Amino acid sequence: MKKATMHYVLDGIEGTILLLMVVSGAILWFTLPEGSPVGKTVLLFDRPTWIEIHRWLGVGLLVFFSAHVLTHWTWLAYMTRSFFKKTRKS
Repeated sequence: MKKATMHYVLDGIEGTILLLMVVSGAILWFTLPEGSPVGKTVLLFDRPTWIEIHRWLGVGLLVFFSAHVLTHWTWLAYMTRSFFKKTRKS
């Protein structure tokens, strides 16, 4: 797989997970806040299930973000060295 294609796929998965985390967080915050009536459901799930979904999405985001950083490691190292070289010259 080409590097650009791999980055595109990783970014797409990360973006999707992030969007799902925002949705689950909004549901937990606005629709099913702490103290919601027991048994109340939103989109088929109750509060404890939404908490688990939100947590696992967080784990998935951490995994894909780590892969993202690893695939960009050479670029990150180069840019960091370049930044600090410019800072010393100033």
